[in-house]
Amino acid sequence: MVDISFNPDSVVVAIYGKLKKVAIFLVAKERIPAYLATIAGMVAVRGLPPIHEELTMMVAFCTLFVLLAKTSLLRGAWLGFLFGCGHFSLSFSWLITSIHTYGGFPLPVAVLALLLFSMAMAIYPAIFGALLPRLAPRPEMVPIAAPALWVVTEWLRVHIFTGFAWNLSGYGWNTREAILQIADLGGIYLLSWLMLFPAAVLSLLWVRRRITKKVFIGLGVIATVLGFAHLYGTIRIGSNHEANKNTRWSAPLRVAMVQGNVAQDQKWDPDFRGEGFFRYLDLSHSISEPVDLVVWPETAVAFFLQASPRAMEQISKLSQHLGAQILTGAPMADKNEFGKWAFFNSAVILDESKNFNRRYDKHHLVPFGEYIPFRDYIPANISKLTAGTSDFTPGPSANPLPWNQGNIGLLICYEVIFPEEVRKLAKTGVRWLVNITNDAWFGEAAKPQHLAMARIRAIENHLPMIRVANTGISAAFDQFGHELGRIPPNKMGVLTVEIPRAHSKSLFSKAGDVWIWFWLYLSVAALIPRLLRKMFKAKHSELVTK
Repeated sequence: MVDISFNPDSVVVAIYGKLKKVAIFLVAKERIPAYLATIAGMVAVRGLPPIHEELTMMVAFCTLFVLLAKTSLLRGAWLGFLFGCGHFSLSFSWLITSIHTYGGFPLPVAVLALLLFSMAMAIYPAIFGALLPRLAPRPEMVPIAAPALWVVTEWLRVHIFTGFAWNLSGYGWNTREAILQIADLGGIYLLSWLMLFPAAVLSLLWVRRRITKKVFIGLGVIATVLGFAHLYGTIRIGSNHEANKNTRWSAPLRVAMVQGNVAQDQKWDPDFRGEGFFRYLDLSHSISEPVDLVVWPETAVAFFLQASPRAMEQISKLSQHLGAQILTGAPMADKNEFGKWAFFNSAVILDESKNFNRRYDKHHLVPFGEYIPFRDYIPANISKLTAGTSDFTPGPSANPLPWNQGNIGLLICYEVIFPEEVRKLAKTGVRWLVNITNDAWFGEAAKPQHLAMARIRAIENHLPMIRVANTGISAAFDQFGHELGRIPPNKMGVLTVEIPRAHSKSLFSKAGDVWIWFWLYLSVAALIPRLLRKMFKAKHSELVTK
């Protein structure tokens, strides 16, 4: 439980009262558009995992675009903000589980934290709502500007402050394996554009709904764009199958994924830590076929291995028994240059040598989950949501983890949701991506969403992805995002998969940082003809006066 020195109920009531007054004041003037924008944002969530209703998401965004047509800057910002509040309050609803159930905060405080966080994230749709009517003053310009501008705001959400890349709109294509392949060209952002482009065309058809001929043209454009995306993916997947048939590739990597399903409320209990550790040992001893690597999830070892020779001896014996190395998550502690202890959320590859030379320290930590931002200005009695009283220290950078079968791109927990960070790691020459995580403290809703993000990282970088989670969902994907096997959520289990060795690099991994300039250009491209006309008229009038 978290000890807090103020009365949470009074704080919640006071903030709620102020928010209610502001909302009533703002909504009263234009009640119907405000309600529609909020509902559209909430409905758009149905397009994301695990529901995957792509058409529903497109209709929701189409509603937003129609509401923003020919509106003022402030009104557009307000409608975009309401859309974002509705969208993110449902999309991030699993935060209540993290904050209340496992963080120890009262339920009203958890709900308020979700609402405030959703409002902070809604700033990006507010920017979109304010700018779109300026960048696309005519409905015909919306299909050019709107999808690209939305992608720009998603890119900002990924990068500003520590960034939060959860549930970008492109993840709505998660069940369409062929369409997903365009991620190797433009990453998740191209998938987001593909989700919003049909919505933008539909909004144009609605605004110009009296022109029957253009309705068929618009629907034809949508079908053509989606058809090309599907065709590209089909060819990519087909060419991979042919290459594997006609080429003698080296033997695939054999990986055993171990899912212990240790409950979050037991994981860090001092009386249960040993039992959790031995659960992973016992499950791993049940592996009966030869493997190259055994992967345990994030903090599968819920204590400091450096201070436990007995645990290291057990892992050493397991490695000798299996003839394979063990990759596991575990907390680590080192003394810094000032002689003080620094704590890390780490991953290590262990064998009979019992050393920690092959170690990766998580560098992109979760604010409030693994550390408290601006710690010097925050009361000491407020601690992070995860176990332990001390904040974790970030590792140096996303460095590859050396391994004799090829360097591993190690990603701990939500590091896998950041496209550019994984792309930079892929460019170091890693052969495999491994994501170890503990999604137990997120709740059930987040598990399929987190899995979908890991899958896209594999496609973006043409690298196999091995993902092992404490309570699931553990799964492996090849470089085309094809699922090779999974362990269902909330089950104990061991799954051995054969991971094909990747043999190419993607356009996104090579030049992914160029795309943002393309999206920025498309966002303002609709203005260029108007600016040119103004320049031409000004020059013409100047010549006339002469």
